[in-house]
Amino acid sequence: MIFSLRKKLYISFMIIIVLFIITAAFSFLLSRKTVHLMNDILLSEKRLEVVQRLNLFARTANDNGAHYLLAPLYIEDDFKSRFDSSVNYVNEGIAELFDLTPHSEDQRLILQFKDKWTAYTHDSEAILSLKKEGNVTQAQEDFTKDSFDPIAFSLHSFYMSEQAQINGFKQRIEDSSRTIRVVNVASASFAILLSIFIAVILSNYLLRRIRLLKTSAQTVAKGDLQVPDLRFSGADELTELANAFNAMTYSLRTMLDSNHVLMQLSTRDGLTGIANRRCYDETLEREWKQLAASAKPLSLILLDIDYFKPFNDWYGHQAGDKCLQQVANLLQEHATEPHQLASRYGGEEFAILLSGQSTEQAVHIAESIQQALRSLSIPHMRSEASDYVTVSIGISSVIATDEAPASELMHQADQALYLSKRNGRNRIAVYHPPEGHLRD
Repeated sequence: MIFSLRKKLYISFMIIIVLFIITAAFSFLLSRKTVHLMNDILLSEKRLEVVQRLNLFARTANDNGAHYLLAPLYIEDDFKSRFDSSVNYVNEGIAELFDLTPHSEDQRLILQFKDKWTAYTHDSEAILSLKKEGNVTQAQEDFTKDSFDPIAFSLHSFYMSEQAQINGFKQRIEDSSRTIRVVNVASASFAILLSIFIAVILSNYLLRRIRLLKTSAQTVAKGDLQVPDLRFSGADELTELANAFNAMTYSLRTMLDSNHVLMQLSTRDGLTGIANRRCYDETLEREWKQLAASAKPLSLILLDIDYFKPFNDWYGHQAGDKCLQQVANLLQEHATEPHQLASRYGGEEFAILLSGQSTEQAVHIAESIQQALRSLSIPHMRSEASDYVTVSIGISSVIATDEAPASELMHQADQALYLSKRNGRNRIAVYHPPEGHLRD
C-alpha cells in the first residue's frame, strides 16, 4: 500500500502520540504505586514510633517501680504515681499500635506482648504492695528478680518485621523509578529517531532544539559541565527533556563541587590518623592571627624520631609504620586541650602547636612525651642514642604579632631541633635568641 507523504506524517505523529500516551499511562500507574508504597512506609514508620514510645514508657515504669521501692515514705507516692502513669501510657500505646496494624500475624505479636505486659504490671503491683505491708527487703528482691524489658523480648520480631517491610517498600519504589526512567529514555529515543526520519517535514523549530540538546550532551560527555542551561519555551516533551538535562548537569556540578570541598577539607594523615601538614599550616595561621590581637604566646614542639631510617632498614617498613603510629598516638594523648594540635609534619617529624602556652608549659609537655616514649620501650638496635626508640625535640615560643610572620615559629623550633641533634639526640632544646639553649 502506497501512503502519501501527509499520511506518513500523520501515521508518524499517531505513533508518537500513542507512544507518549502509553508512557504517560505506565508512568502514572507506577507513580500511583509509588504513592501507595510511600503511604505504607509512613504507616510502618508510625508503628515503629509507637514501638519506641512503648519501649520508653515500659523502661520508665520499670525505673519508677525501682525508685518507689528505694524511696523514703514522704516521696514514695510520687514514684508510685509516675509508675501508674507510665503503665497507662503503655496500655494506650498498645491499643494505638493494634489499631495501626493491619496484618493478623503482627497483631498476634502485639497481643503476646500485651499478655506479657499485663502479667508484668500485675506482678509489679503485687511486689509494690509488699512495701506498703512493710516487707521492703522482700519487695526489692522480688522486683530485681522479676524486672525485665518487655519490649525488647516481645516486640523484637514485630520491630524487625516492620523494618523489613520498610526496606521492601523502598526497594520497590526504587525499582519503579528505574522502570520509569528506562521507559522514558526508550520512548524519547524512539521519538527522536522518528523525528529525524521526518525531519524534512518538521519545522526548524524542532530541529534547532534537537541540535542544542545534542551539542550540550556532547559537551558534557567530554567532561565540560559548564554548559549553559537549555531554555525552551512551551511544555512539550523536548522541554521536559531539556529540564531533566539541566537538572542532571546541575547535580553533576554539585557532586563534583562537593568532592572538591571534601578533598580540600581532608586534613588527616593517612598513616597515623592525626592532623597532617596542611592542617598544621592552616591551624598555625589561624591561631597566630587570633593570638596577635591579644599579644599572647604561641609555642611549638618539633619532634624527630632519632635514627628512623636505620630503624626502617633494620626492622622493615611495616615496623616503621607501626612505630610512626605509636609515636603519633602518644603525641595525640598529650595534645588533648582545645587549642593544642598534634600533627605529622613530614616523614618521621612531628609537631605540636600549643596556643596561648608558655615555654615552660611546652617543656613540661615535651618531658612528659619523652617519659611516655621510654615507657613504651620500642626496641631500636640501630640507634646510637639508646637501645629504644627516642626523639629529639626542639621548642620555640613566640609572642604573636601582626608584624612577624607565623613561619618564624617553625624556623626557631627547627634551629632548636638541630641543636638537640647536634648535642647527641634524645634531648630537648629550647630556642632563646640569639642562640638556642640546650636542656637535657
